[in-house]
Amino acid sequence: MQYFGTIETKYDEIFLTQSYMYFNREDEEITVKELKEKIKTAKDRKNNIIGTVFLYSPMVTPVGFDSNKYLLEQDFDDFGKMIELKAETYITVFKQAMRANCEGKIVEIRNLFNLIEKSIDIPVLLEKFNNDLESYNSFQTTQFDRDIMYLDAANLIPSGKFVFFCWGDKIKEKEFPYINDYAKTLYENSVKLGKKVVFVYKKEKTQQGAVDYLQFSNPMQNHKYKNSIITSIKKAFEEFPPSITPYE
Repeated sequence: MQYFGTIETKYDEIFLTQSYMYFNREDEEITVKELKEKIKTAKDRKNNIIGTVFLYSPMVTPVGFDSNKYLLEQDFDDFGKMIELKAETYITVFKQAMRANCEGKIVEIRNLFNLIEKSIDIPVLLEKFNNDLESYNSFQTTQFDRDIMYLDAANLIPSGKFVFFCWGDKIKEKEFPYINDYAKTLYENSVKLGKKVVFVYKKEKTQQGAVDYLQFSNPMQNHKYKNSIITSIKKAFEEFPPSITPYE
């Protein structure tokens, strides 16, 4: 599997504005140019992208760069260009889970927040995002660039036949209502569009509870149940399209 994406920068912050996993055929490796050809037109995207994964935020590094150092402190100058990214951390989970049924196809990755930042879920940042999304919905100026940082939740049409929600269990309606509304709109629109909506959830919290609280588990955000979540993600993709799967 190869991973591709576009990184942009603004005001000394970096953002992942688009990214795609390509599941290679045996002994195949493609270039950035070949990936771009596969998603060039609406018809190309329909033929080649089989699904979308929604994550909370990205943590990515371009191939050839140090994952342990801030990208702006390295000699990277390909901002705004499609490049190959390292297939590491959470991407390896999807690589292992999907490779059997996704050969020769593309899965698009979307993030609630495009900011590349290790500590993105600390309260001070979440408060900024929540305030931003209130402004976003009322067409006021946002602190983070609206087109680089956020998804157009009301109008976004996810690519492919399935949508796998894996943004974790940390969305809190009472604390951050506008983040909750943003995530809820993305989820509900996917359902209305007739996509096969999939996620893994803690069995004791029930499938309906996961939907009600928008808690779609991610192994990198829930270390206590990391192995159980990874196992359930793999089980979800044992068939295609994938299916909603619990873990204990």
